[in-house]
Amino acid sequence: MRDRIEAIDDIATLPEVLARIIAVVQDESTTALDLADEIGRDQALAMRVLRVVNSSFYGFPRSISSIPEAVVILGFNEIERLALTISVINLFGKSPAQVRALHNLWRHSLACSLAAGTLEQHFRRVYPEISGAHLAGLLHDIGKAVIAQYFPDDLARVIQMMESSGCSAYEAEYEVFAGITHCEIGAWVAERWRLPVVFVESIAGSHRPSDVPGNPIMPHATHLADTLVNMMGIGALNDQPQALPPNPESLEKLPIDEGIMTRIQERLDKQRGLLGAVALGALS
Repeated sequence: MRDRIEAIDDIATLPEVLARIIAVVQDESTTALDLADEIGRDQALAMRVLRVVNSSFYGFPRSISSIPEAVVILGFNEIERLALTISVINLFGKSPAQVRALHNLWRHSLACSLAAGTLEQHFRRVYPEISGAHLAGLLHDIGKAVIAQYFPDDLARVIQMMESSGCSAYEAEYEVFAGITHCEIGAWVAERWRLPVVFVESIAGSHRPSDVPGNPIMPHATHLADTLVNMMGIGALNDQPQALPPNPESLEKLPIDEGIMTRIQERLDKQRGLLGAVALGALS
């Protein structure tokens, strides 16, 4: 299976603009102007960002004409998330049918980014290494996008097994791919892209965070964000309506109380327009 992944030329390297934005986001000394400058270097991305910012999903009374202006009005985190989401979405979906099929996956991934970002803010003093969890949340399901785009026959078998046996997508993938799931596939792609190890680990351990060597905190944060978002009814591609229970060790390391759940729900409600734009394919 890894040989099959390695043979896909379209995802052999991470697009330069996305690599630069990730580097900017990871640099704690980065300013809003730095982010605006990186986005502005890619004309296609800048136009997409401005198109979405000026759409009905945001509803501003006047037109926003530049990326620096958008950063000032919406804030660093909002434009960062928007630029990253657009960049990741446009890596996949070479046909209208594929793009439509992935809408729910990207909506789920964006919601996970918002949830993971909430955990990141809440637990940063206890776990400084949790910084970047919002990006891990956004990327955690890229393996599903690879399966949907490049292995449609295998995906059909996964869906058939889910429907016939009532198992989860993760369990069906494990059977169809002989012990491999979207977690391993996504991690292999992240390795090819030379993403920081912390993101590779978070993608690989998003369903089984305790199995990651060294037991780092980021996979636990990614796993909990994924689980909580599923519990809130924002499932990914072909997921079951009911959410699987969270890993007990994850809850022990990152105890989730009512206040955290409320903040996650508030962030999702605040971003309802953007989540809707993703679901309708307005960012692609």
